[in-house]
Amino acid sequence: MQRRNFFIQSSAITLGATMLGGVSNSMAQSTRRRGTTTPPATTPPATTSAINAVAAIQALRIPSGPYTGGYEIAPNGLMNWYFANLGLISVVQYLDAAALDSYIRVYLDLYISKLESNLSIQDVHFPFGRANPSSFTLAPADSDDSYVATLLSLAVRYLRASQNWAWWDKNKVMLKNMTNKNIIASIKPSGLTSVFQSPRSQTNNAGYLMDNAEVYRGLRDFAAMLRERGDTADATYYDQFAVKMAAGMAGLFSASTSAFRMADLSTRTETSFYPGTTCQVFPQAFGVAELSGYYDRAWTFFNGNTPGWETGKLDPYPWAVLGLAAAKRGQTALANAQLASMDKTFSVNRALVTINELGFYQRTRSVLTGRSDI
Repeated sequence: MQRRNFFIQSSAITLGATMLGGVSNSMAQSTRRRGTTTPPATTPPATTSAINAVAAIQALRIPSGPYTGGYEIAPNGLMNWYFANLGLISVVQYLDAAALDSYIRVYLDLYISKLESNLSIQDVHFPFGRANPSSFTLAPADSDDSYVATLLSLAVRYLRASQNWAWWDKNKVMLKNMTNKNIIASIKPSGLTSVFQSPRSQTNNAGYLMDNAEVYRGLRDFAAMLRERGDTADATYYDQFAVKMAAGMAGLFSASTSAFRMADLSTRTETSFYPGTTCQVFPQAFGVAELSGYYDRAWTFFNGNTPGWETGKLDPYPWAVLGLAAAKRGQTALANAQLASMDKTFSVNRALVTINELGFYQRTRSVLTGRSDI
């Protein structure tokens, strides 16, 4: 995602046209990289209707080859594990036992089976798309911290829904090892975690607000599951890092501007849409309870500096996480306006609504209809 490269002045990873069915795309957190143009739209249908996000996510499952059970980020697209985690989190509550096994458990097993020796993971590019999913190249993941954190959140939701404690007993040690290597070992004295584990941290060791909000949620979810299963010592161990991480994020808040700095290496708050204002909603979207006293001020900063975000006019990618934050705040008009904008985008330019966007879209709908967020 573009945010990982903010301080090293390098461009985000480019997805080739063949990876997204002829559409140029970006691996940003639903945002366009610098210097690109908006992908061309296709001819719109006469009418638009609400996206069936659960079905759309299921349709992205890779059906064959060495990555069977993984997910493309969009039709005929590459495989980004972090984006897949964010998408799948949203659908767990809508799946029956058989679907949980097919769409979630198989994916979790695949993720663990593809870990590198240092317990990081690489993304997968398919030069021929679904025409030949056995042909692929690997690319370094865009982060270490958020990939594992979002996987933890997904695994916990799967376990609560499936009650598959045999899977938990088999994999809990590996989940701990992944967490320790990709998150705990990279935590700074401030409590924030670096985006990469060593040695990649030598080129970018920023503690990003977005990442740390995601990591906080993953640690809290994992600790809660450990405690439920009787592993109270390790639950307390991971919870203590989440507490320190929340304090580190609080240290990014500027009283003079009533907004968060986007990372610990940034000297001031930013008013650009990305990363300056979009990062403001992440503590609320990911439920960093210790920062609830900052939610309103950060939201005011976000809305005041980027009005009209809900219409999609500020970026070709939807940034559906913003609508989730609006829904959680009870600002249903804004949330519904973004959903309507995404419905239109999905109908005219399918590739822009990637699996992570579908996930946040579904979570927003869940909140607006009174269901659990996850």
